[in-house]
Amino acid sequence: MKYKNILWDWNGTILNDTPVAFEATNILLERYNYPTITLEFYRDNMDTPIVNFYSKIFNLNKHDMQMLDDEWGVLYHQLSDKIELHTDVEEMLSTFSENNLNQIILSAFKTDEITKYARKFSIEHYFDDILGTQNIVMESKTARGKRYMQENGFTSEQTLYIGDTVHDYDTARGLGIDCILFSGGQQSPKLLKQCGVPVYNNFVDIANLLTEDM
Repeated sequence: MKYKNILWDWNGTILNDTPVAFEATNILLERYNYPTITLEFYRDNMDTPIVNFYSKIFNLNKHDMQMLDDEWGVLYHQLSDKIELHTDVEEMLSTFSENNLNQIILSAFKTDEITKYARKFSIEHYFDDILGTQNIVMESKTARGKRYMQENGFTSEQTLYIGDTVHDYDTARGLGIDCILFSGGQQSPKLLKQCGVPVYNNFVDIANLLTEDM
């Protein structure tokens, strides 16, 4: 196999939390008397940083962005029992593990929250490291990834990033590594296909592509 190191995004890629994120967004919109949105609109307009998305659905001249984000976080937590793993992703993690690939989570989500969910779904043993955020001063995914790759001798040619957003593609580009995007997460295929990298709607096809020469 060409790749020896897999960098994984977490939210929307491994963790199927888009339905909960979408539901929390609509509850927040209703709370402040804004029209609710469709899942299609959500996935066509989700953006990073999140303020870019919020500016499309809230009047940020009337609301404090941090307050909205904090309230959304509470709603996400309240709905979190509905969160599951994406179909077939655990089988893919297992296959990569059996073939001795290094698997690292590189995410903007808090490290302790990722760890909590990984333990809940009994998948923590597949990962060599979790590169989430540790504190309020959030270092970018690209900066964390670069440092980790340098410290662990990961070459760009042997490292792949798997994510579900244009931001993940931008992260991979910043790291100088290949990228595959999964279209069943936070952003729609329409957005992802603009990146010019492979886009797949299921993990079976991704696994087949990556393991065909194992």
